[in-house]
Amino acid sequence: VFEKELEILYTIFHHIDFSNELMNQQILVFDANTLSTEELRCLCNLEPFLSYARVYFLELSSHYYEKFSEEILKLNQALLQSFSYVISSHGNDPLDALQGIEQFILNIPFQLTHPSLKEFIKKRKNLSQNAIIVSTGPSLIKQLPLLKKYREKALVFCADSAYPILARHNIKPDFVCMVERSDFTAEFFKHDFGDFDEGICFILASLVHPNALSYLKDKNFILINKTLNFARFMDFKDYDFELPLSNVACMSYSLAHTLEIQNVILIGQDLAFDENGFSHPKEYQHNQDFESSYTKIPILAYGGKTKVFTHKIWLLFKQNLEDIILRSNLTCYNATEGGARIEGTIEKSFKECCEEFLKENLNRPLPLLEKPTNSKELLQKASEKITQALEHSNDFQNSLLRFSNLIQEEILRLENADLKNFESNILKQFEMMILQNKEKYYELFELLNPYITQFKLNLARILVLNPKTLEDKFNKNLILLQENLKLIEFIFKALQTLNLRLENALKPLENKLKE
Repeated sequence: VFEKELEILYTIFHHIDFSNELMNQQILVFDANTLSTEELRCLCNLEPFLSYARVYFLELSSHYYEKFSEEILKLNQALLQSFSYVISSHGNDPLDALQGIEQFILNIPFQLTHPSLKEFIKKRKNLSQNAIIVSTGPSLIKQLPLLKKYREKALVFCADSAYPILARHNIKPDFVCMVERSDFTAEFFKHDFGDFDEGICFILASLVHPNALSYLKDKNFILINKTLNFARFMDFKDYDFELPLSNVACMSYSLAHTLEIQNVILIGQDLAFDENGFSHPKEYQHNQDFESSYTKIPILAYGGKTKVFTHKIWLLFKQNLEDIILRSNLTCYNATEGGARIEGTIEKSFKECCEEFLKENLNRPLPLLEKPTNSKELLQKASEKITQALEHSNDFQNSLLRFSNLIQEEILRLENADLKNFESNILKQFEMMILQNKEKYYELFELLNPYITQFKLNLARILVLNPKTLEDKFNKNLILLQENLKLIEFIFKALQTLNLRLENALKPLENKLKE
């Protein structure tokens, strides 16, 4: 229940006792006057709301509310965006997950022979109160002269895509961040800038494309683990990062938080097209119109007075960044001076931020990072863990085969059953088996969760159907059984594919152990 006129709720609760329903959360009440984005996202992430997101609609309880149509439309749009954000956060592409797991395993020999995240934090914490995060929005170029002037007075984080631009302007960042798993993104590191790279620490998510590591082989880099199931299963805590790494801006912000920065200044963080429709600055490696063909979505602009256009991926990035900002105790200044408004930030010009906060040069070069002394032991542990994951996958596949046979038998029973008295528990048993395996073999569900989430969302459209005849009841039960059979088939094939990828990725690790 979303209500703006709280007097109405007071009157209703005065006459009708809803205490049990409220206590058991059968009724949830929100004050529409103070409703925040964070509250909506939390609501949309709860069950059963998440599983039934595809059948969501906002109902008006009486004609009285028609006079609030504008506010209701805004609420409806906010709920739709919140559901979209939450669904995306659960993953929507098993192929991406599979690629990430395989590349994570391939990168382990490099990760465990380079400095850990723990070592990085130990050596780089409390070096500065201020950080500048450089992104590659269309407005970036106008900020570069000031960045060059004040670069020595703050820690500078930059996105992988901003690295070639800063190099050409001879503005050295302290940290270059990469989080994407594609070979396309790795190309930002296919450069030889000579001595420019001395003193830069390249910080990469451990699932990046191996090409990125090939390009960085003679440079200083560390690989850190996202909060994903397979990395958690491997149990290399010194390399695990507990804060979100959903995109490079979030990665930079989370690292700044961990290094106990107090003031974060964002530049180039447009998350929107410029007035000419360009998605990136002119010096962007893949041309300034690289993403200009995306469908444009109007949102509130920097300054809060006009609208600019974004696209769905930037909108998700913006929501991710806003979530992190809301949950942190840093003060974040959006000095982009263009693009979209980012909630939770203080909008201030880059010049004002520099003059107010950046007073003294930092002590550079920054402390050196030490490589681990127990790499061989860690690599052996990694090999054993991957072998264990393969055993888990095989065990899970056996359970799936058993339930495939049981569901096929249930379909035959349904076709010959007395529909008036037909009851089936097999799907509840199957769901329980999935939950038990999710707890036991959680590493496998990094691959499976995206598909299972989409399966549940689509299945909800069938579950809400109310059969009116015996034929309707038969059809509903048959469809539910058939759809779960398809789910089993997909999970089984996905696990077989995972086994092949793990076995292939294990070979470089075994070769490293033989050295």
